[in-house]
Amino acid sequence: MKMNKSILIIDDNLTVCLMLKSWLVKKGFQVETASGANEARQRVKEQPFDLILTDIRMPEADGLSFLSWVRKYDSDIIVIMITGYADVESAVLSMKAGAADYIPKPIEPEHLFNKIEEAFQTQEYKQKRNRFSNDFIKPPGKEYQLLFNQLDQIAEQSEHRLLIGDRGTGKASAVKYIYEKGIHHSRPLIMLDADQLVSNRIGSRQQADSGEGGSLLLEKFNAARGGLFHIRKVDQLDINFQNQLLNILTKQARDENFTQVIMSTEKSRLSLEKTLIPKLFRLIEEGSVTLPTLKGKKQVINYFISYFLHFANHTLDKQIKSIDQVIYQQMYDYAWPGNIQELKNTVIKAALLTDGNHMPACIAPGLFGKDSLKQKSDSAEPILILDLRKENYEKEKILEALKLSKGNKTMAASILNIDRKTLYNKIKLYNVTT
Repeated sequence: MKMNKSILIIDDNLTVCLMLKSWLVKKGFQVETASGANEARQRVKEQPFDLILTDIRMPEADGLSFLSWVRKYDSDIIVIMITGYADVESAVLSMKAGAADYIPKPIEPEHLFNKIEEAFQTQEYKQKRNRFSNDFIKPPGKEYQLLFNQLDQIAEQSEHRLLIGDRGTGKASAVKYIYEKGIHHSRPLIMLDADQLVSNRIGSRQQADSGEGGSLLLEKFNAARGGLFHIRKVDQLDINFQNQLLNILTKQARDENFTQVIMSTEKSRLSLEKTLIPKLFRLIEEGSVTLPTLKGKKQVINYFISYFLHFANHTLDKQIKSIDQVIYQQMYDYAWPGNIQELKNTVIKAALLTDGNHMPACIAPGLFGKDSLKQKSDSAEPILILDLRKENYEKEKILEALKLSKGNKTMAASILNIDRKTLYNKIKLYNVTT
C-alpha cells in the first residue's frame, strides 16, 4: 500500500473517527477528521486529500449530495462510503454517482485497508492509462510519422539526445514517450530545470564558489540511476555545468545502471551553438530531434481540435457535437505561438463557454491572442515553474483558470498544466479565494 497519502474521515461519531484515524496513521497515512459536511468542505478547500472516507449519513447533508460536491470541486479525490446494512442501496447509488467503493459497518481493519489499497491501485492504473493516451497523441502527416520514428529509435537504443522545439510543441511529452517505450521505464524518470542550477548560483556567491549547484546536477543524475534524466532548457547551463554534463554523457559505463540523458531547448541550433561549449554542442547536436510547430497545418490542427474537444466533453461533462465554421476558420488561421498546449487550452476555454451541443460563433472573440489563457511553457511542463518571482502573473492565471473551470480544481490544474497539489499550494500561498 502506498504511504504518505492524505485521507479525510467524516463521521459525526467521534469514537469512530478516532478509531479509524488510529488504524490508518499506523499504516503511514496522513489523516484528518471532520464531524459533518460543512466542516469537511472547509477541510477540502484548505488542503488536497487523496481519499475521503465518509459516512453515508451525516449532519448537514447526506453522503450523496456531499459526493456530488466533491466530484465537482476536485474529481481526483477518491471517495469511499461507509454504510450500515439499511443503507446498502444508497451505497450502490453512490458508486454509480462516482464513489470508488463502499464499506459496510461494522468496519474490520483489514477489510478497510484492502478497500483503500484497491481504490488507490485502480486510480493509479486509470491515471497512468489516461496520462499515456493524453501525452502520446500521434497526429496525421509525414512530419509526425518521422518524429515518432525518431523517438522510437531513441527509446530502443537508449541514446542520449537533444530535443529542439518551440514552447508548447510537446518536448516533455516526447521525453515521457521515450521513457515509457524504452528499457528504462521500470527505473526513475527525473527532470531537472536548468533554472534551478542558475538560481542556486545567483542565490549565494558562496554556494556558487563551493560548487553546490553542481552538486544538485549530480544529485539529480544519481537519483535517476538506471532510468532517464531529462534536463530542460539545456541552453541555460553555465560553462561549469556544461563541463559536468559533458562528463556525464561521455564517461558513463553501459551497464545495468546506465542512465539515459535527454536534453531539451526552445533555442535554435544557431543560438545553441553560440551558448554551449563546442565539444558539448557537437556531441548533442548530432542526431538531435526537432518537434513540429502547428502554424498553418490545417489537418493537424483539425485532428487536435477533435481530440481536445473529446477530452473537454469527458472532463467537463459536456455534450458538444459540432463547432461553428467561424471558430474552425479562426483556429486554422491563428499562428498558435503556444502550439499544442495553447490549442488545448483554447478548446477547453471554448467548451466552458458553450451551452448546449453546438459551439457557436459568438464565443470566438477573446479565444485567441492576448485575451486568451496562454500557456507559457512546453506541453506537460508546469506554467508556474517558469518564473516564480512573477507572483502577480501566477495569481492572475490561477484566478483565470478557476473562473474558466467554474471552481473545479482538477480542471483548473489541467488548464494550467500543473498537478492539483501544486495548484492547492499556490492557492494557499497567494490567498486565492475559491
